[in-house]
Parts: sequence; C-alpha cells; structure tokens
Amino acid sequence: MTVIEQSASELRRRVTRKELSPLEVLDAFIARIERANPEINAFTVTCFDEARAAARAMEAQIMAGEDVGLLAGLPLAIKDMSLTKGMRTTFGSLIYENHIPDRDDLVVQFLREEGAIICGKTNTTEFGAGNNTTNFVFGPTVNPFDHARTSGGSSGGAAAALAMDMVPIATGSDTGGSLRVPATFCGVMSLKPTPGLVPFERRIYPFWPFQLQGAMARTIDDVGLLTAAMARDHSIDPMSYPRDRSDFLNLEAADLKSIRVAFSPDLGFAPTSKMIRRVFDDRVARIQGLFGKAEAAQPDLTLAARVNWVIRGLQYLGSQKDHYAEHKDKLSPNVRVNYEQALELTTEDIAWAFQEHGNLHREMDRFFGYYDVLICPGATVSPFPKEDHYVAVIDGEEQATYVAWAGLTNALSTTGNPVVCLPCGKDEEGMPFGFQIVGPRRSDAAMLRIAKALEAAFANAPDLSRPVPSLAGS
Repeated sequence: MTVIEQSASELRRRVTRKELSPLEVLDAFIARIERANPEINAFTVTCFDEARAAARAMEAQIMAGEDVGLLAGLPLAIKDMSLTKGMRTTFGSLIYENHIPDRDDLVVQFLREEGAIICGKTNTTEFGAGNNTTNFVFGPTVNPFDHARTSGGSSGGAAAALAMDMVPIATGSDTGGSLRVPATFCGVMSLKPTPGLVPFERRIYPFWPFQLQGAMARTIDDVGLLTAAMARDHSIDPMSYPRDRSDFLNLEAADLKSIRVAFSPDLGFAPTSKMIRRVFDDRVARIQGLFGKAEAAQPDLTLAARVNWVIRGLQYLGSQKDHYAEHKDKLSPNVRVNYEQALELTTEDIAWAFQEHGNLHREMDRFFGYYDVLICPGATVSPFPKEDHYVAVIDGEEQATYVAWAGLTNALSTTGNPVVCLPCGKDEEGMPFGFQIVGPRRSDAAMLRIAKALEAAFANAPDLSRPVPSLAGS
C-alpha cells in the first residue's frame, strides 16, 4: 500500500515511530495533488512551501523526543469557509476574491496546535449556500467518479480531495447537509457533530443549531481522530460543553446485536427518488440482521422542511444584508434567492418556526427513547450534473426551493442530532451510495462506534465497501 493510500491513523503511528518522516508523507500527497487537482479542481489554494517548513519542524520535534499533537505530521486540507492566517480565504465569493485574513479561525488554530500540516484550501459553494460545489471564483469541483457530475456541497472540495487520496483528512462545515451530501456523493466519511462539540466563534447567531464545523476522512477511525483534535470546550461558543476527547480515539466497534435500529428511506417526508429507495431497501435487507432489533420507523418530522426554510432565511437575513445591498450583482443565484425570500417572512412565520423547532427537538428525544440509532440515505438522489445549482425535479415532482430536494439532511440539521456518513457501495448508476447514521444529542462517539462496526462488516462484502475512484491515465 502506498503512502497516500494509508489511513491518517496509520500514517501518524508510522511518523511518531520514526518509520516515515513528515516531509516524506507530505511530499507524497503533494505529488498526488499536483497530478489530480487539475482534473478534479478540489483545491483552490495550496501552500506547499509553508507546509514543507512545518513538516521539517515537526520532524525535528519528533527526532528530539518532544511531545507532539494528535495530528502530528498529517497533511490536512481546510475548507475555504474557514479563516486561515496569511492564506487566501474567499468563502467561494467574488466579494472576497482577494481576501487574506490576519488570523486563524479557532478550529484552524486547534489543528495547527495538534501538529497538522496544512497544505491548502478546498473549494466550496458561495458562503456554503447549496449542495453543488461551484462558484464564480474557482468554478466547479467535479465528482471523482464521473466528471460530468457534482461532488456535492458545500464541502465538495474536501470530499473530492479525500476520495482522490490528495489528503488523508480534511475539514468541512454543515448548515443543511454540507458535510453529508458531498461525503455521500464522493464515497467518503464525515461527522456532523452535535452543536457545540466543535466550538465556532463566527456563527451568525450564537445559540443556533446550524453553521457547524466537522471532520471528513476515508475511515471512521480517522474521522474520530480529527474530531478529537477539533473538539474542545471553549467559552467563545455558548453551546460548547465539556467532553472527553479520548472518547473519539481508539474507537471500539459497537456490538450491533445490542443496538435497536430504525430504518427510514425518507424520514416520512423527504422527496427521495425511486432509485435511491430501491438501493436503500436492498442495503437494509442485507444488513438488518446484524442488529439486535431492526424496524422500519421514523420520528414525525413532517414540518421540518418548512421550519428549516424559515430559520435558514433568518440566517441569510443576518449574514447577507450588507453583501446584498452592496454587491448583489456578485452573489450566486442561491444566495440571492434565499435572502429575497427571507425578506417575505412575517413575524407569525418566525414565531411558528421557533415553536415547531422546539417540538421537533422533543419529538427526536421521544424517538430515541425507543431506538438507539436511526439510519437513512445520505442523499435523496444520485450525484446530479455539475451545471445544475440544485435538483429542481425528482421523479417528476418539482422542488419548491433550492434546498427542498435535500430534505434528508436539512431535517437533521434542524433537529441538531449528530450524524455520521458512511459509504455503502454504489447505486444503480454506478455512483457512491451512503447512509446517514443518526443518534441522540451528544452521542457522537457512540455513532462513530456503530459506524465502525458497519464499516468492518462492509469491508467483507466488496460491493458494500467504500468505493474508490481512479485517476485518469493511472
């Protein structure tokens, strides 16, 4: 197995045992980036000189026997929604095309402290609006399995980079599915954490279950490793809370026979395509016997789509007011439409949405009194054409908004539950298919342990294991 094919956890072990040098690891991934990125367009900015200097410094620390962090010597990609000191950060927007921050986001600071070697920034939708990673600054990030299709969004650059072995770990963010849709579309793994697990100082409204940052990787152990490095209790985020980050390290696979699982293809309302339903039903039939109790069930999330749209609108009213007033012509259609439709909300709309938001939380709490985990598809459709900003029609049904098609992820953003995305083979179109593994609030580590048990089970069935794309000409 080549260096770039090895997991982050294995690379860290080999680096700290002096079997591989941090520079040797970094150079292997740089070579892959230089070869694959022109084809995929996952990276927007690279910083190889700075990365090599950091790798040399890390090597000196290791050789001197000094303590090193959880991510010692691991190449890392940062999504272009996070501030990085001295490194171009555009948020996928022409408004910030030449923006160079003078500080790091808190989570970037954490990752540097843990020894990660930042090698560049990955592409995103403008301000994270939408599930197709394309923007007016850098263009589209294509799907590694079919370059005519999207990588998903808004963390599509990170997901594509991981799928193509350009980095072993990457950061992403999630408001309505931005960690989960690209992970599903590109056949990698992610954790949308419980709000507050990873502190975030730039959330537009501090007490808000959206605008989350999370880990993406190619194995569940690596998702756990990166999460441990990102998760800290910090006073800047009022939703942050104490946790033992060792819960995310050296994950033990759950005993699935002790688990009560509910399966749902659509959460009772999401416009899931007929093809995805068939694939989901096939996978459920093959794995349900692994669990102690398996049933078809879902919480009552019928109102989640409307609640999400109203609350999402408030976020855009807060974050995009100045951008819309001063740079309307530079904004993507998704951002403009979201802002304009939010202006039409009434106080009654808002009051209703906040009341129902509380009811949705209570419904999820009730549901997880009966089940340990809920499993549903990672996306309602197969990856769609890269030219389309969103899915407008599913099986002949027109979608009301640019986010309506993503109801499977939007609903779970609204409720604030932790969600692990796990690949499970391919769909009928030969594209990656995956699950969302959903648990009660603050059960992030438990969901990773369940996902690890499934990952091991899938590894024994070639048609269920994580699909791996090929590089043109290789």
